[in-house]
Amino acid sequence: MLLTEFDDVKLLLYRWQRAIPVGEPLPRYEDLALGNIGRFADEIAIVHHDDGASRITRAGNRFNAVSGWQCAGRTLDDLPAPQAQAIRAAMAASRRTQTPQLALYRAVLDGLVSTIEIISLPMSCRWKGDFFLIFQRPRANAINLARLLINAAHQGIIALSPTHASGDRRQDFLVLSINEGAANLLGERADDLQNVRLSRILAKHRLRRLLSLARRQYLRNPSSPFEVDYRLGTKTISLHVSIANADGIYAVTLTSIDELRARETLFRSMFDDNPVPMYLRERSGQRFLNFNAAALRLYGWNREDIVGRQYGDLCASGTDEVVFGETSKRHRTLRGGELEVIEYNREIMVDDTPAILSTIVDMTERKKSEAHITYLAHHDPLTGAANRNYFTQELEAAVERASRGDENFAVILFDLDNFKLVNDTLGHAAGDQLLKEVTRRIKKLVRKSDIVARLGGDEFAVLLPGMSSHKQTSQLSARILQQIESISEIEGAPISISASIGAAIAPIDATDGDALIRAADLALYRVKHDTKGGFLHFKEEMDASVKAKRTLEAELRNAQPDEQFELHYQPILAVKSGYLRGFEALMRWNHPRIGRVSPADFIPLAEETGKILELGAWALRAACMEAASWPGDLVVAVNVSAVQFRNGGLEAALTQALSDSNLPPHRLEIEITESILLEQTDATISMLENIRALGIRVALDDFGTGFASMSYLRHFPFSRLKIDRSFIQEIAESQQALAIVRAIINLGNSLGIDTTAEGVETDAQLIALQAEECGELQGYLFSPPVNQAALSQIISTYLQPVQCDQARLEQVA
Repeated sequence: MLLTEFDDVKLLLYRWQRAIPVGEPLPRYEDLALGNIGRFADEIAIVHHDDGASRITRAGNRFNAVSGWQCAGRTLDDLPAPQAQAIRAAMAASRRTQTPQLALYRAVLDGLVSTIEIISLPMSCRWKGDFFLIFQRPRANAINLARLLINAAHQGIIALSPTHASGDRRQDFLVLSINEGAANLLGERADDLQNVRLSRILAKHRLRRLLSLARRQYLRNPSSPFEVDYRLGTKTISLHVSIANADGIYAVTLTSIDELRARETLFRSMFDDNPVPMYLRERSGQRFLNFNAAALRLYGWNREDIVGRQYGDLCASGTDEVVFGETSKRHRTLRGGELEVIEYNREIMVDDTPAILSTIVDMTERKKSEAHITYLAHHDPLTGAANRNYFTQELEAAVERASRGDENFAVILFDLDNFKLVNDTLGHAAGDQLLKEVTRRIKKLVRKSDIVARLGGDEFAVLLPGMSSHKQTSQLSARILQQIESISEIEGAPISISASIGAAIAPIDATDGDALIRAADLALYRVKHDTKGGFLHFKEEMDASVKAKRTLEAELRNAQPDEQFELHYQPILAVKSGYLRGFEALMRWNHPRIGRVSPADFIPLAEETGKILELGAWALRAACMEAASWPGDLVVAVNVSAVQFRNGGLEAALTQALSDSNLPPHRLEIEITESILLEQTDATISMLENIRALGIRVALDDFGTGFASMSYLRHFPFSRLKIDRSFIQEIAESQQALAIVRAIINLGNSLGIDTTAEGVETDAQLIALQAEECGELQGYLFSPPVNQAALSQIISTYLQPVQCDQARLEQVA
C-alpha cells in the first residue's frame, strides 16, 4: 500500500490495476496512456527508458508547472537533480516489483519548501524499452522559506516602514517583520512586536536615543553603518547596526559586536591553522591581504613577499578549463612552476573592508587520478589493450568518417585456437600470461593509429583506419599468425598455439559498425569451421541473406521509376455521406526479372540507400497527374518517408508536382508516420506548417502505434488521423482494441480532426466502426488497391453516395 497523502490517487492506482489484462503482469501502454488516466493526465508525464537513457515523451501542464519548465522531449538528466533522482528511484522500484511505487523530493514552489510525491506506474508496450506513467503532486504542508531563513539567521533582522505617530510630527517606524534574534536583543518575543511602532518598543526599555539615531540615518539616506551601546536590564549590549532602503522599506541588521569579535578571532584561527591553502584579497583592487601557511607552502612564497602583490601576479597564461563541473585555473609558483587549481571564492568583510576569501584545491594529483580512471574505463585491465566499449566508440567514429568519404577502414577479428586447453593444463595464470604476450606482440605489428582491443576471453579485434585493400589485411593477418604461432613457452612450460582470423573492409563489405563486425565474424567462423589456424576475408556467399540484400539493393539503384514502378490506388469512403472521398496511392515494384517485389522489402532498402528521394518525388508527381483527371474534389493521399523530411527537398517536390499537374493543393494529402515526429521537433513542425501553408492536407498515419505524437496534436492541426490496422483487425473481438479505437475517434472529434480506419476487411469491423461514428473507411472490404486501369470502375461505383454502412448492415442482417 503506497503511503500517499492524496485520497484521490487511489482512483489512479485502481485504474492502473483494472487495466492489467488477464495473464499479464502490467497494463498495456495503449490501454492506460491513451485515455484511462482521465483527470490525472495534467499531473502525469510518460517516461520511456531504453539503452540506459530515460526520456520524457509527454508531460501535462501541472507536471510542467511543478517541474518549472516544459519537460516533454527532455531526458531525466535535464531535470533538477532531486526530481530526477526521485523519478529514477521510483522507476527502478517499479521495474523490480512490477507495481506502482512512491518516492519523495523537496523543491521550492512560490517561495515555499514543498514535499512532492512521485508515483511511478509501470506499463508494458510493444516498443523497445520500459514505459512509465509518472504522477507528480506537491503535498499540502509547506515551509515558508523566506521566514525560515530570516528566523535561522544568527543576526537580528527587522523590517521597518516609516510612519508618523498620531498627533506627533516626528518620524516613527512600524515593525513589519522581526526575527527572534532581533527580538532577543530588545528583550521581547518576536510575535509580540509585529505591527508595533518602534517608538513604543524602545520607550518600554528607555532606549529613545536609539530611535533618534535611526531617524538621523533615515534623513541621511543613503544609510551607513553605525554602532550603539545600551543597557538591557543588568546587561550592556553593543551593536553594529546597518540599514538598507528598498522602495521605502528599511531592513535593519543588528549584530552583536562582542559576537562579531569572537567570530573574527575564530576566523583568524581557522584561517591561519587550516591545512587547506587559503588567501585573502581585496574585492576591488585585488591586492593580496593575507596568505595562510598552507598556501605559502603550496606556492613557495614568504608572507612578506606575497602580501601586497596583485592577484594577477599569481595567474599563469592560458585559458581556464571546466573540470568536474568547476572552473580550473593555472597559477604560478615562486620557482616558475605551474599549478592547476580550483579556486572557491567567498565574499567576506575583513576589518570593515570588503574582501574575497579564496580556498585553493590543487588539481595536479586529481588530474592524474582522472587520467587513470579514464584509462581504466577504456582499457582491459589484464592486457592493457582497448576494451570493448572503447573499441565500439572508435568503430562508430570510423564509420562516420567513412560515410563522409574521408577514409575507408578495416576490422580484423581473431581468437586463439584451443585456448581453453592452455587454461585447463597450465592454469589460468598461464592463460593470462599468454593473453598479455599476444597483446604485446600484436601492438608491435600495428601502427599508432590502429587500435588493438580485447573483446573478451581470448577474442581480439584490430581497427585499422585507412586500410582499404585485401592485400593489406592479408599481409597484416599473416604477420599476426606468424607472431602468435612463434610463442613456444609460457612461464617455462612449452606450448603450441595458433589463431584464426577473419577480416572485413568498410564500406566494401558493410557500411555500419555492427554489420562490419558481423561480416568479420562470419569470416572468422568459416576459418574455425574449416581449418583453424588461418585467415579469410569476408565474402558475400558467407551469408546468403547479405548477398540477397546486396543484389536487391543493386537492382533498386538501377531501377527507373517510370519503367519498373507503378502506383496502385485504394478508395477511401466517407461513412456519413457515403461519398467516395478519394484514394491512397501505394507504390508497387514490378521487376522485369524478379517479378513483383513486396513494399516491405524495397521501401526500407530505398530509405537506407537514399533511392526513396527519387521514388518519392516520382510518386508525388504521378499521383497528382492521375488525380487531376478525376471528377469533383476527390483527394489523393501519398505516403512521405522520414528520409524525404530529413533531406529538405520535400517542399520543392510537392510544389513541382502540383505545378506539373495543375492539381488544386487541397486535393493532395500527404501521410506521415509518428517516426517523423520522433526524429525532430521544431524543424519538423516548421516544415509541416510550410506544407500546410501551400494548401496541402497532412494526415498522421498508423496513429496509436507510437508514443511521441500525442503532444504534437496540440501544436499542429493535422487534417486526419489514420487508425492503425492492427487495432481495426481486433476491434470486433477485443474490447481493448475497441476502447483504443473509440479513444482515438473521440480524440479526433474533440480536436476537430477527421479519423480514417484503415484495413477494414469484415462486416463485423464495419458495424463496430459505424457504431463508433468513425469518419472514413479504407480496406479490402470495399476494394483492394487497384491499378490505373481499374480506377474508372471504382469511381463510377463509389462516386455517388453509397450507403456503405447501411447497405452492408442490411445485407448482414
